[in-house]
Amino acid sequence: MNTNYLEEYQKYLAEWQKMLLSAWGNGLPTTTPVFEFPETLVKSLEYQQEWVKSYLTAQETATKVALNSQKQFWDSYFGFARQSMAVINKPA
Repeated sequence: MNTNYLEEYQKYLAEWQKMLLSAWGNGLPTTTPVFEFPETLVKSLEYQQEWVKSYLTAQETATKVALNSQKQFWDSYFGFARQSMAVINKPA
């Protein structure tokens, strides 16, 4: 491949991207900042924190439900086992 061709293509692409971004930026109103990185970052972190809190709450609830289900299962199992032993050991 011709390296001059690749270099020319990359220059053309970079210039085209600059023109596109410049035209896009010029079309936006200048009274408001285009990007407010600190505010955006704070909102993003707040959103992430809320998502994590919600996820952990859901995980906690699921764990409690699973543990309660296991407890009920084992309580029922041992209750049934005791009843069965009582029936088996009942004098005829």
